[in-house]
Amino acid sequence: MLEETVMNHVKKISHQKNAVLKSQMIVRGCVDFFSFQRASLFSYSSLTGMGQGICAYTSEDTYSIQHVKEKIHDIYPIHQAVIHNQPIYLTIQHAKSAIPAKYIKRFDISSLAIIPVIVNGMVIGFVLVDPENPDEPITKNDLLTLAHYLKLAVSSTFDTVPCQYLLSKREVEALQHLANGLGLKQMAPKMKVSEYTVRDHISSAIRKLGVAHRTEAVAVAIRNHMIM
Repeated sequence: MLEETVMNHVKKISHQKNAVLKSQMIVRGCVDFFSFQRASLFSYSSLTGMGQGICAYTSEDTYSIQHVKEKIHDIYPIHQAVIHNQPIYLTIQHAKSAIPAKYIKRFDISSLAIIPVIVNGMVIGFVLVDPENPDEPITKNDLLTLAHYLKLAVSSTFDTVPCQYLLSKREVEALQHLANGLGLKQMAPKMKVSEYTVRDHISSAIRKLGVAHRTEAVAVAIRNHMIM
């Protein structure tokens, strides 16, 4: 059970209309209400396998990390966390051996916890948190409590976003192929369905996104980080 102050923060997140400020409020909650010195929020695409930074927060500053972009499959512990939908804690030794050295040095990472961000049963991102005292291990209860907060905070965010943005995996896949310049005949064998089914997926995505044509659907999907 989360404390009333945390629940009030979640309520404030749900009322915030600005997407950038929402993201900042989410990571701020990880530091202000839990025993962490830094929280970093990333988006994740199960289609492309890419993770991209959104923002990070410490008690001193909030800053963008959009320049951080990696194939999550290449970072084993993060990949395990997102494919199994389970928080993972890395000790100092594990973090230094599993996280790319360039990030260990740039962000002065010691021990680290990885919390998947889940909406409607699908991992859409993850949060990395650094404990205040790297010599004191994070308990399972700490991880579960933080995961519960993130689930509520992100769900409240999606409750304020029109449901048309929650495309199916197949609809996202079709839009990604469109963005890559493929036609229906090229998409069908890649998706292992008929051209008619591909057309249905695209039509459904166009309808959900509230746009008029394929080009606009691709533009909206790219702008909202659904595809690359």
